[in-house]
Amino acid sequence: MMNTTVNVTAAVAVFVLFPALALGAPVKGEVNEFTAPSGLNEQCIRIEPFPGAHYSKHDLKREKGYCQLDMYQLALCPKLWSTSPGTILYEIDADSFGGDVGQFEKQHCASGHHAKAAALDKVASFKSSVNDRDTSATYAPSSWVYYHLSRFLDTNTQVPVAVYRSMDASEHHNRVVLPALDITAGHRNLRMLAAGWRFLDQVESGGGSAASARAALTDEKRQVFGVMLDNKGDRYGPEFNGTRESGWGVGQNLDFQQTAPFLALRSALPVEEAAKQAIHDARKNPRMATKLPADTPLTQVIFWMQDVAEIALLDYVLGQQDRIGNIDFSWRWYWLDEGRLESSAAHGTTPPDSMKPFQPVRLRRSAINDNDAGVRRGYANFAKKSGMLDGLRHYPPGLYQKLGRLVADLAADGPARTWLVESAGLSSKEAAAIATRATEAFSKLKSDCESGALKLDIDLHAALGGNQAGPTSCGTGSP
Repeated sequence: MMNTTVNVTAAVAVFVLFPALALGAPVKGEVNEFTAPSGLNEQCIRIEPFPGAHYSKHDLKREKGYCQLDMYQLALCPKLWSTSPGTILYEIDADSFGGDVGQFEKQHCASGHHAKAAALDKVASFKSSVNDRDTSATYAPSSWVYYHLSRFLDTNTQVPVAVYRSMDASEHHNRVVLPALDITAGHRNLRMLAAGWRFLDQVESGGGSAASARAALTDEKRQVFGVMLDNKGDRYGPEFNGTRESGWGVGQNLDFQQTAPFLALRSALPVEEAAKQAIHDARKNPRMATKLPADTPLTQVIFWMQDVAEIALLDYVLGQQDRIGNIDFSWRWYWLDEGRLESSAAHGTTPPDSMKPFQPVRLRRSAINDNDAGVRRGYANFAKKSGMLDGLRHYPPGLYQKLGRLVADLAADGPARTWLVESAGLSSKEAAAIATRATEAFSKLKSDCESGALKLDIDLHAALGGNQAGPTSCGTGSP
C-alpha cells in the first residue's frame, strides 16, 4: 500500500482529485493507494468533510481504518442475501488457512451469513452502483452523501461511515462475481440478487452499455468503484418499520406513518402526552401490538420521534427509494452529565458501575444502514410521495435550524453546494435536485411553524429529565 494521506509517520500527503469517470465530477479527499497484483493503483478516498459538519473521533477512526484495508490481505465473499450484490470483507486467521485467503473463500463464502463464523472479523462491505431493468437499485455515492449530510444535521440516528474505494475489476470479477453467479444460480428466491451479479459480470467483462460501464467502472474501465462501509444493528419489527401490510412502495410508507413515533409527531398534544396516546393508538393494529408493549417507555417513543424526523428528512432531501423495512437499532445507555447528553453502547441490561451515578436509561438507537437507493435521478422519492413531512405537529429545533442553514447555503451556491459536486462527485443536476428538495422540505416546515401548527419542542434532554429548552424562532437558520 502506498499512503498519500496526512500521516506524520508516513509519506507526506496532499488532498487530490481522483478522476472517477462514472461520476459527474472528481471525488475529492484524502487518498490511500494500493497496488493490485496486476499493477493497477487502487484507491480508497476519505471524502472531504461536509462544510459545518461535526465528526466524532469514532467516525474519523473508522474512515482511516477502512482506507487501510488491503483487499488482497482479506477474504472477499459475495453477499448472498437480500436483493443487491455486495462484497463482504473478512479478516481471517492466518494460521488456520496458511495465510491463503483463496482457501477461505472456496471453503466458506458459499455459506453466506455463516461465513462470518469462520473468520476473525467482518471488517467492511463494498458495494458498487447497480441499476438495470431486473436488478435492485443501488447507487454508491448515495451512501457517502448520507453519511456526511447526517453529520452536518447532527443526527441521533446512526448513519454508517462511508468512504470511496476502487478495485481491479478483473480481480473482483474472478474472486467475487463468478463465485456469486455459481452460488445463486437456480435459486428462485434470489432472482433479483442474481440479476445484480449478472449485471456486474457483464460490465466487468467488458460488455453492457456505455451507461452501465460509467455507472460501475472507472480508470478506463479497468476498475470497479463503490462505497466501503459496515452495517451493524438488529432489524426493527413493526414497532418502527411499520407493518408493511400494504405492500411495497407508497403503501408500506403509509404503514410506516402508523407507528407510534410517527403518530406522536402528528399529534397536537404536548410531546409526552402525544407519545402516550400514540402507543395506545398504534396498538390497535394487532400486528403492531405484538411488537409494541403497552408499557413501552415514553422516553423511548420521544427518542424515536427524533429519529423518525431525521430519517424522513434525510430520505426526502436525498430522494430515497428503499427505506421501509431497512431500519435497524442498537441498544445504548443515555444519560445527562452537567447538561450534556451522553451515550454509550449497552452490553447487557445493567449499566457499568461507573455509569450508575448518572442513572442512565437503556434505549434503542435507530440506524439506517441501507442508504444506497437515493440521490440518483429517476429513483422514487417515497418520503415525498407519501407526504412524510405533511401535518407534523412536533419537530426537533436543532434539526430545523440545520436544515435552514443548509437551504440558505444551497440557494447561495455556497460551500455545501460546492461540496456536493466537487467533493462528493455528484452531477450538477443531482446537486440541484437535492437543493430543490431541501428547499421544499424547509418551506413546508417553516410554513407550519409560522402558522403555529408545528412546535419545535422535541427535546431529548428534557426527555431524560433535564431542563426543557426555551422556544426556538421559526425563522432561525432560514434563508
